[in-house]
Amino acid sequence: MRILYVEDEPNDAALVELYVRTTPHELILAANREEAWQVLNEVMPDLILLDVMLGPTRDGYALASELREAGYIGGMIALTGLSTRRDMDDCKRAGFNQVLVKPYTIQQLAEALHQFG
Repeated sequence: MRILYVEDEPNDAALVELYVRTTPHELILAANREEAWQVLNEVMPDLILLDVMLGPTRDGYALASELREAGYIGGMIALTGLSTRRDMDDCKRAGFNQVLVKPYTIQQLAEALHQFG
């Protein structure tokens, strides 16, 4: 499975990358919305892991909505430290299939990836 991970925090990206290397999946990293769109213009991932807080804003919601409006039908998992009821509702409205709240465990990540591929 080809996975796009949009994450602006290098340490978070590195941890997920370390785990995915132990799987048969391919991981592509993007640090922001612009890099994500550059990747998406070249390859279509089977799954997108998307940090909700990209920089100081909640750009992850906007990117998820843009992807769904553009016709992306693959899986999208929000990775976020935001965990209120409103945050979960915002994730659903933006088009995420699932939410992993930081700090999530490697086991939770593994189970989420397994659900999509």
